[in-house]
Amino acid sequence: MKKRNLIFLYIMEFCAGLARGSYLVSIGWTTLIISGKVATVGQVFIVAMITSIFAGPLIGILVDRYNRKTLTIFAHLGVATSLASLGLALALNSGLSVFWFFLTVIIVTSFRLLYQGSHDGLIHANVSREKLIHAVARFRGVHLLATAIGTVLTGAIIEMRSPTSGFIFSASTSIALITAVVFIKGVVTKNNATGFAGFIEDFSGGLALFRSNPMLRNLTILAGISLPVGQLSNAILSSFIRDDLGRGSTAFGFVDAAWPVGGMIAAAILSLGLRKLSAPNMEYILVLMVGVTTIVFSLMTTIWLLAIVHAALGFFVWMCRIMIDGRILQTCSAETVGRSKTYIDVMFSFSAMIMCFSPTLIKLPSTSGYFLFWGVLIFSSAGILWLTRLDRG
Repeated sequence: MKKRNLIFLYIMEFCAGLARGSYLVSIGWTTLIISGKVATVGQVFIVAMITSIFAGPLIGILVDRYNRKTLTIFAHLGVATSLASLGLALALNSGLSVFWFFLTVIIVTSFRLLYQGSHDGLIHANVSREKLIHAVARFRGVHLLATAIGTVLTGAIIEMRSPTSGFIFSASTSIALITAVVFIKGVVTKNNATGFAGFIEDFSGGLALFRSNPMLRNLTILAGISLPVGQLSNAILSSFIRDDLGRGSTAFGFVDAAWPVGGMIAAAILSLGLRKLSAPNMEYILVLMVGVTTIVFSLMTTIWLLAIVHAALGFFVWMCRIMIDGRILQTCSAETVGRSKTYIDVMFSFSAMIMCFSPTLIKLPSTSGYFLFWGVLIFSSAGILWLTRLDRG
């Protein structure tokens, strides 16, 4: 049964990648068109981060208390409905208020958190502990392949047809995911506590787990330094392409698609289980490379070079992400996987929110300047952490 479940979990991961890629291109590009301001695009993703911070603990408890198959179906039904509604509203009113984009981002982010926790729980239930990191690498590789396809397709769909078509395509990928979920069998979540008192108990237990587990704290520091670069790219890449380089949505989709290509290479390498990748201090080296590559990315002036460096940036960020995700699943139990994962996401979201908010707080002459600023800060922070070895505290 587990082998059968894994097949459908991979199909789900592919559909989730399509959904994510199409969503990011649709919401990022359309928000820029409607508002005409890169700061507004950044604010949209800031709202997503704030939603993760406040909704994360609640959603983690839900994932640990209820059937994860049912939660997965509910989550992507909500995503599909939200995006289809926004697309249709945009078709009826091309001057739609940015408020509706903010509202959609809040709803979709909440549902995506619910899906991510539930899906990781399904992986945990169907893969042995010693194979979790390799399995996570393969799942993330499939996800990234689909994300690349989703970004390119949606960029072309928007340019050839309309932003509405991009949102409708994204909604359809969520429906395809739900179809695959139906075939998952035999996954039951143990519910240790019921009622409101049990809910409070689960919440307190999750916080205690985070405080008492050194590995979770260490992973949080590393995630907070390296992973939010992806959110920064989501927030301001469209402006970099349009305002700094004077190119359109097809170029945006092409460059954006390079990120998951780099991530797929990272996933392929980690799935081989090479021992050198788990050597002492390797995490610090990878985070340092995230900083260096972000700096180089800010200096690129042609689409092809930008795409190549964006792929390299995706490679190093996803090397960090996959190892962190795998180690979280290895550390936690079946009853705590939801809270362990979402509390890490909360801390990551807080750091990502600061990055996305930077175009609003700091006015720079070009969008590339934000990548340069954060690249230098990431490199410096990683170097200080490595030298002081704070993770041994």
